[in-house]
Formats: sequence, structure tokens, C-alpha cells
Amino acid sequence: MSKFTLVFIISLLSFSGLQAKRKWEPIKGKPYHFSVQITNPLSAMSKAGGVLEYRQNLSSINIALTDYIGAYQGLQYRAEYQKYIKTMYRNEYFWYIRALGGSALYVSQQLQTFGDKSNVKVGPVDYYGAGFGVGRRWNFKHFMISLNAGLKFTMLPNDMSDENKDLFRVFYATGPGSVLDLNFRFGYQF
Repeated sequence: MSKFTLVFIISLLSFSGLQAKRKWEPIKGKPYHFSVQITNPLSAMSKAGGVLEYRQNLSSINIALTDYIGAYQGLQYRAEYQKYIKTMYRNEYFWYIRALGGSALYVSQQLQTFGDKSNVKVGPVDYYGAGFGVGRRWNFKHFMISLNAGLKFTMLPNDMSDENKDLFRVFYATGPGSVLDLNFRFGYQF
């Protein structure tokens, strides 16, 4: 199954609830303006990160930092704008755009499980990129859960040698430059 097909299916499933007739329940009390979130806690063996969110009505600005600890070690910084389609409801839908950048160090020792016995280190290599997608957020008083699916485009430096480009080929599949952008967030909002 292609990545495009997978993203399309996830998007359809996520937004299928928009067409269904539901009774939307407003969150009681004042809307939240700030949240602190943990990103992808289920993949803590390869990366760990957090997000600070400032929200004003139908929009929010997120600043994120993710520390990758797998074969492509390094920090990734993200700035993200989210636009909510339904606001101040228990179940919310949004679309987002993001800019990102970071530095990655290829460490072959992390791939010993897959048969790579070499001891090669390349980098750090700086990269930048952008992404977009859709998501859904569930609010439970002061707690929230968010899922999003989208696409991410990342650029490595043009002046890399062919040998180093070959080592960074998996960077776009499983590393910080992964084209498919799936995120799970758990957080506290106030």
C-alpha cells in the first residue's frame, strides 16, 4: 500500500465524523489557552519530545522539540500553526502547517539488530523542511489527546557526498525526515 493511500484512508476515517449527525458537547468553563504535551510516547525507544501550545479561539501556535535517539540521532525543532474546524467542543478537528529544522548524526551501531556490523558515524548534518496535514483532538477537562496525519518534506544539504547520501537513504523513511507524518500527543491544558 502506498504512503499516499495510507494517508488518504487515515484522513477519511478521521474526518468521517464531521458528516455524521452528532450532538456536540461544549467544554464547560473557560476555554484553555496553553498546553504542555508529550509527543509520541509509544515510540520512546527511538525518539522523545514535547510541545508547548498557545491557543486563541480557532487557532493555535505550537513550538516542539524532538530528540531522535535511533540511527539518525539529533534534535528537531518545529513551529506549527493549527486551525480548528470545530472549536471549544469535546471532539475537535483541525488542519495544520509546520516548518521544521534540525541536525542528524548517522550512527550505524544502532542498526546492529538489522545486520549492520560497521562502526560508521556521519554528521551532524543540518536539514530543514515543511509539512501539512489534518488531525483530531479529544479534550477531557485539563487533559487532551491529539492524533494527526500528514506529509512532511525534508531537505538535506546538496553538497553531501554520494557515500553519505547513501547512508542517509533511510532518513526519509524512518528517521527525522520521514515523509509520512503521524503523531500522537498527550497533554495537560490550562
